[in-house]
Amino acid sequence: MTVSEEKQQSIQLRVNDVVMREGEWPCDADLLGRQSEIENLSPVLINAQAPLVFAIDAPWGGGKTTFIRLWQHYLALESQNKVSLYLNAWESDFAEDPLLPMLSTLDEWLKSQSSNSRAQEAWESAKKYAPGILKSTAVAATKAATFGALDLDKEFEKLAVDLTGGVIGSIVDGFNVKQASLIEFKKKLSVALEALPDDQSNLIIFVDELDRCKPTYAIELLERIKHLFDIDRIVFVLAVNRDQLAKSLQGVYGPSFDGCHYLKRFIDIDYGLRRPGNEQYINIQLRNSGLQHLLVSRGTQPGEIGAVQETLKWAADRFEYNLRDIDQLMLRLQLIVRSIGPGHHRDVVILLSLLILRQENNALYRRFIANPNHAGLVIEFICGGRFEESSPTDTTAVIAGWLLNACYDEHNPESHRALLQPWLQLRENLEADHPVQRPLSTLIQIAMREEFLRMRVDIIKLAADRIELVEQIRFGGE
Repeated sequence: MTVSEEKQQSIQLRVNDVVMREGEWPCDADLLGRQSEIENLSPVLINAQAPLVFAIDAPWGGGKTTFIRLWQHYLALESQNKVSLYLNAWESDFAEDPLLPMLSTLDEWLKSQSSNSRAQEAWESAKKYAPGILKSTAVAATKAATFGALDLDKEFEKLAVDLTGGVIGSIVDGFNVKQASLIEFKKKLSVALEALPDDQSNLIIFVDELDRCKPTYAIELLERIKHLFDIDRIVFVLAVNRDQLAKSLQGVYGPSFDGCHYLKRFIDIDYGLRRPGNEQYINIQLRNSGLQHLLVSRGTQPGEIGAVQETLKWAADRFEYNLRDIDQLMLRLQLIVRSIGPGHHRDVVILLSLLILRQENNALYRRFIANPNHAGLVIEFICGGRFEESSPTDTTAVIAGWLLNACYDEHNPESHRALLQPWLQLRENLEADHPVQRPLSTLIQIAMREEFLRMRVDIIKLAADRIELVEQIRFGGE
């Protein structure tokens, strides 16, 4: 087995980092067609009047991180040659002060600019003022991390003496130190930005995962951006779920606090990230997650794989799943399929349908598992009402047919015929041109497919056992 095949057969529990080839654009990693959005937004931010805070707003699992990574890749192309920096706020929210990871990100870039000594000297000078604007706990933590090699207390004392003429004994003097430090820091940082290419007006700093941070840290980071980096030539791009972040702020300030209004103090422009269509995303993820390859390797026929695609789309539309909901549903299905030995017929549509039913109506799921004669109630739930009154689609008809087929008991075939009788009777009672006739015929045809009935080995019980096993697993973010 090749490395590629092993990767396809592995179970992907986390979203992989976006991999892009240097110089490639349009980019193969742009699976959701973000190219035009990125190309149209780039000149706006590069040439906008700064300071500016631009928020990319999308729900959790809406593809914000991938969008930012693609955007950075585009800006770095030789044809663009634009500098952008990246900070994952969630990965750094252990810091005593969010200013520290921001300074570190700037430091890494500016240290690489050996050709611009003026910018480097200005940055080295700006860093000397950092102790004056950092939280005291962060200064103490930095000192501890150096095991006493750097005496920041003395450095800060010297700075304070320089800025206040030797008077540092009062709270007012302490405030003056911070204010003077901030002014000098901004001046020096403005000079350091001369390291930008001649044809680039603004430095773009991407801040990702802000809405996953501790609320207090997110607030402090926003305040740092607002008060320390509100200078010409700096544009911040924040990837956020604005509604979720606003709710997190209520946890700090109380339920009556207007988090959305508060965020307007920090964010100048909102951009709602376009959500890809469910069908497009599902088709892509079936391939990328390895699920389609797994089904093919287990002998699943193309028609059944197509029915899986349609069932996933139906569930995503019906229950308003976000992209991460879709990912987790597909991951659960993949785990269930893998847990069933190759000697068993897997009926993937049935597995998926029962998995969705358990997730969306657990009580009805339990009734059906205990007694398949409740299949009619399950079909009503799937269709959103009585079959003949609910404008059933081809997809719901296929799901209903598979579920009825699964109720076959080789030891009691008469019970299956009895279960099908109301549907046969309904077909006879309806006019030949009734709009329900087509999906009803599809339902009956699938429910009576003898090749599946002959292979039936108590699929409902098998599916329920595997579903319960997988449902004991909790994935990150749930």
